[in-house]
Amino acid sequence: MTASARTICCYLTAALLGLVPLRISLAGEVAGSTPQAATSQRILLLAPSAPVVIAVNIQVDEADFCATTTDYIERLFTSLDRNEDQFIDQTEMENVPAFGIRLFDQGSPAERLQLLDVAPRDQKLSIGEFATYIHRAQGSAFRIAGAPTRTSQVIELFRKLDYNGDGSVSDAEFEASSRALTQFDRDEDEVLNLAELRPFNANQTQTVVGGGQGETETPFRQLDNDRSIRQAVDELLKKYVEHANPKQDALALACFSSTSSGASPIQDFDQDADGYLNREEMSAWLHHPVSDLQLDMALPRQKAFRPTLKFVSKQTPRVTEVESPSRSRLQLRLDSLQLEFRVKSSRHMLADNVRFYQTRFRVVDSDKNGYLSPNEFMQLNIPGADYQKADKDQDEMLHKEELTDYLIQKTSSVQNQVVMTVSNDGKSLFEILDADLDRRLSPRELKNSLKRVREYDKNRDQSLDPAELRGHFKLTFELGKPQLFQFDPRMDSMAMNQNSTIPRTISGPRWFQRMDRNRDGDISEREFLFDAATFKRLDQNQDHLISADEAEAFSPKSD
Repeated sequence: MTASARTICCYLTAALLGLVPLRISLAGEVAGSTPQAATSQRILLLAPSAPVVIAVNIQVDEADFCATTTDYIERLFTSLDRNEDQFIDQTEMENVPAFGIRLFDQGSPAERLQLLDVAPRDQKLSIGEFATYIHRAQGSAFRIAGAPTRTSQVIELFRKLDYNGDGSVSDAEFEASSRALTQFDRDEDEVLNLAELRPFNANQTQTVVGGGQGETETPFRQLDNDRSIRQAVDELLKKYVEHANPKQDALALACFSSTSSGASPIQDFDQDADGYLNREEMSAWLHHPVSDLQLDMALPRQKAFRPTLKFVSKQTPRVTEVESPSRSRLQLRLDSLQLEFRVKSSRHMLADNVRFYQTRFRVVDSDKNGYLSPNEFMQLNIPGADYQKADKDQDEMLHKEELTDYLIQKTSSVQNQVVMTVSNDGKSLFEILDADLDRRLSPRELKNSLKRVREYDKNRDQSLDPAELRGHFKLTFELGKPQLFQFDPRMDSMAMNQNSTIPRTISGPRWFQRMDRNRDGDISEREFLFDAATFKRLDQNQDHLISADEAEAFSPKSD
């Protein structure tokens, strides 16, 4: 470890002891309970039936994965310290990147320096003061990102249709689905769209410093510190409402009964022995949980080796069918969920990005003078690029070496974190019921809901529970990838699908097409413009809907 790295470590230690104001939002790190606690990252999975704690022991280049952040700080500080005096002065401050913290990223370089220069106030930044800023901006050495997914997966129909709150939807509740969901039809057009059914507190897009665009919410939560644990407690109370006691702001022990069977059973955290865990008791549990599932993984960063992933142990019978197809893949079943873990090496990404723009440098250098002017630099199309920051000597001649240094600084910042990217390939209840794939539920689709879900009732108990709808989550672990290529065709196609309009009905006679105001392919009693007796005569199967075929049968030769 270099002297500057030791300085960072000492500074971080002092900060955690409260001697310096470091990582205010990340204070109170979670203590580990395993021999490899230093490299262990705990993750809370908000599974359908009960929460699950996963511990992943991560090593990067055969060392604690948290050291990647320390190494990044050291390398970034060295690149900014041009006069090599072990400090960043006001002139060098002009090239210090901004990470979106309003308190520190506004104003001139001199004003930013004044805000970051804390101890001692000497008009320059030491590596310790610089580390304070980076940790405030970057957060922990681990983060969870959701890959773009379908909005229809956010809709939780189970809770809306489970009228008696027994955790499953019976045949009778499916038959009553139209009445149960009427309250969500805010525009009173008799069809239920995603906006109406989506929970008000569902946050599909999350903002992550240094993250990519289009990241989505996932059922996985990282347990890093007091703040993340408080957020996890809030999520537990929202997710498992069937076990909630609103008066005590607590969850019944039954909600956690199938989680841990190790040395610290969940009952030990019920300090008042009332059969519930309140916020304080849940927080204590999340600070020192017994992991239901433990994995080991190793990732390369500077060293060259294949990433590996190993199953270590499980403390719950809920984990079954554990298989390891390769050294870098692991799949298992947890209740109704199929989980597929993968580790990937992204060490090549930095070099690939640099080489790509070095090639582009020669293309956009139209006058072939060996450097780029501001106008030529714009043709590189580097997202968020700043010519002034790239041109170190401010001579308006950006040479290839300056561009390379700028790209390394810009892209390596994301490789100081291990990122778990979550994608969900499972099919939601909403998608099962949406027979015509128009992202709406019509009265006919709700009437046929029991027929649509019959094949998923595996135990034939005339009831459907979440365990019978198997979600498939793919979890990919890798070092953060450079985000210089922002275009994602999936996001554009998703946006188009979100805003697509429902075409007018084209089947049936013309009067039928015009009466079908909500364009669901049927005419309800509310849409029908004539008397009830005529409606009843047209509705041959007496299902309270007139189909295009029934309308054709009534007037096969006229409109």
